[in-house]
Amino acid sequence: MSKLSLQPANFEECLISQGDAPYTVPAELFCNVTWDSVLCWPPTLIGSETKLPCPKYLGLPSNRFATKSCGRNGKWIGKHPGTEFFPNNFYPGWTNYSECTGLKYDIPAPAPTNRTADSNFNASEPSSISVGILPFHSEGVDILSTLLLILSLTMILASVIITFCTRGPVPTRKKLYRNCFAAFLVHDSLELVIRMGRIVQSEDVVNDVETCVSIGVLVTLSSSAIYTWMTIISVYFTLTKSGIAIENKMYYVLCLLGWFIPTVITIIWLSVTVLSGNLKCINGELEFTKPESGFWIIEGINVFLISLSWLLLILFLWKYKHRETHRRYAENKSLIIELVHIRQSAYKMLIVLCYITSGYIIYVITAQQPLTETTSYILVVILFSRGVMLSVFMCLLEDSCKCWDGVYSVDNITESEASLAPSNTSTMTTPSSVNIHRISR
Repeated sequence: MSKLSLQPANFEECLISQGDAPYTVPAELFCNVTWDSVLCWPPTLIGSETKLPCPKYLGLPSNRFATKSCGRNGKWIGKHPGTEFFPNNFYPGWTNYSECTGLKYDIPAPAPTNRTADSNFNASEPSSISVGILPFHSEGVDILSTLLLILSLTMILASVIITFCTRGPVPTRKKLYRNCFAAFLVHDSLELVIRMGRIVQSEDVVNDVETCVSIGVLVTLSSSAIYTWMTIISVYFTLTKSGIAIENKMYYVLCLLGWFIPTVITIIWLSVTVLSGNLKCINGELEFTKPESGFWIIEGINVFLISLSWLLLILFLWKYKHRETHRRYAENKSLIIELVHIRQSAYKMLIVLCYITSGYIIYVITAQQPLTETTSYILVVILFSRGVMLSVFMCLLEDSCKCWDGVYSVDNITESEASLAPSNTSTMTTPSSVNIHRISR
């Protein structure tokens, strides 16, 4: 990071002050000299940040600086708030003047919220969305992310198709799985757009604030939906064990909660953080400028959902008494079959939840401090392979559901389990209140 003190009065003076540099620096390695109507910025190495002292006429301490970041594509990061015309290769991008208290541009205000008494843009006011770059070259991280996300999306999409291939009535459990798969599909698709945008250096993804905010909000919503649906599946396991039938109407209530809760959480989070100027875009990703003030608005609820999922699953497995439960529902063989399948699924879901929780803990720990390259690789591997784990354990390894031929199988119930149900119930049909059926070949 360089520190210079260059304060020409206009664009021409800025170019003159830099000598031959504006015309000789290699464009593939440097952002060129530029003038942002306040300060003259020297050539800056790609992927780095330059600091200049705040203008002297402000009378600020010497430790107050304006900062500007050079992208890895050789262009200054962000959008200039003014409407001036700049020659090719001299576009100034966005400058962070937050430390330069009282500084004003001599340009029209870009938005009513940034107008001051004299109708000029106050450059020292915090912007609702700022832009920046990662502190290290992340091409390797982005390439790995892209490969993992493609694998995850492929397996999740295959799982969704498999759950729709079942012949006959579909268990409520599978319907709930579909919603969880859908949340992962949305989340991983958006993350894939961001990563591929970085790799190809797409201006629409990397530097466009509107795109950054739109994708960031949807990523936040889908991420919260993942944890919500994990909790709802755990609730379903618990209700079924208690003998509470999940009818179609009850399923639709769970669906409404599964998507309504994360939507409300996201709206509240977005309202608070944007209005307080607490967001920034870093290479296409929406992040907090002050993690401690807005971070826990949504992450606190996610922690609660993850904790509740753990609690419900552990209680289900702890209180599930094999013979006692089967004798209790001896006259409803279909419910017994579903409980056997749920118990098997609960163990698999514990493995998935353990994996998801470990990734979330690492994310929470690293979210409030700069990421190192090693930490980024670890975080990427765990976060973007969650869909693979979910697909494998909640579909491909579901013994009670032969996903590959779409036939709901009950062959995995042991003789001792089957013997707990009265023999005269072998031909019983499933009550309409329980969406579980045995389908013969």
